[in-house]
Amino acid sequence: MDLLTYCKRLPKIELHAHLTGSLSDETVLKLLNSKLKCVHVNLPKSAEVTIRRGHRRTLEECFQIFGILHYLIDNLETVKNITRDVIQEFASDNVKYLELRTTPKSVPNKMTKKDYIETVLEAILQEMKTNCITVRLLLSIDRSRGIDDAWNTLQLAKEYKTHEIYKNLICGLDVSGNPACGNLTNYIPVLEEAKKCGLKLAIHLAEIPNEAETLAVLRTGLVDRIGHGTFIHPSSGGSQELLYYVQHYHLPLELCLSSNVKCGTVKNIEDHHLAHWRKENHPVIICTDDKGVFSTSLSEEFHLCAEAFNLSQNELNELCITAVEATFQSQHEKQKLAQLIQNELKSCTAIN
Repeated sequence: MDLLTYCKRLPKIELHAHLTGSLSDETVLKLLNSKLKCVHVNLPKSAEVTIRRGHRRTLEECFQIFGILHYLIDNLETVKNITRDVIQEFASDNVKYLELRTTPKSVPNKMTKKDYIETVLEAILQEMKTNCITVRLLLSIDRSRGIDDAWNTLQLAKEYKTHEIYKNLICGLDVSGNPACGNLTNYIPVLEEAKKCGLKLAIHLAEIPNEAETLAVLRTGLVDRIGHGTFIHPSSGGSQELLYYVQHYHLPLELCLSSNVKCGTVKNIEDHHLAHWRKENHPVIICTDDKGVFSTSLSEEFHLCAEAFNLSQNELNELCITAVEATFQSQHEKQKLAQLIQNELKSCTAIN
């Protein structure tokens, strides 16, 4: 069995997938065609929102792409369809557990934030009935939208965390958005309240160099998982103090290789900070970030990782197993998922 085929067969866990950024070319083209039929707008006439292999954009240009995608998603039917498409695509890539994240969205006269959230949750329930995948949702706080919006997102998360139908689907909060906007230290009171409510926190940290902000957030002890963490390790532009807090709290890192390289925050795959964390024997989870925008899949990310760092099949298996403990689930649910992953890995190895 060749390496890519083996990566496709692996039972994988995805913990850093933004819903809108995960739209495939096929889904984006459907949205574009639908939009262009309705009204003349200045949008690309093909799926130019994806960044192909070997191509790069600046981080700012990437956020402009996200703006185009957000513009296309302006009604509940579209929200339902894109959610179902994304889940089906992850399931077809043999992802067994998926944590999707999305910022609640409202469009005047079309949908409220509650409408948006409930539509996503209902699509998740429907897809779990017909696909061999477990899906959970993190509501996203966008650091560029301000504190009031963050408090509103927290209130919505609290409401749906106790909802009779959807309470088991909400697993925490994501804090993300353009890292050049705002200051995360201003959001600490929101994060403190979230933890009091029992919500887990996955926070984008050090996506760009910003030691003061990153230190302030890490010192709170509120973080459960780190998104990217590109400039934390001393060997990749961080510091010993940052490294201390990440190791002290044993914080798993959600690492997105293609995303970092294509956005230019990492020079190339071989220079990716994954290598430094592996030397520290620190828990890392291979993720896609925005599989549509960055034209990738979780299998391809595993393949890139294996080729760049010369990983054996056993080491790839271990990455799948390590990811279980980092999920935002109860210990009972983790045990069940671990058993599923172990059983599938045995089958994968037997076939090989």
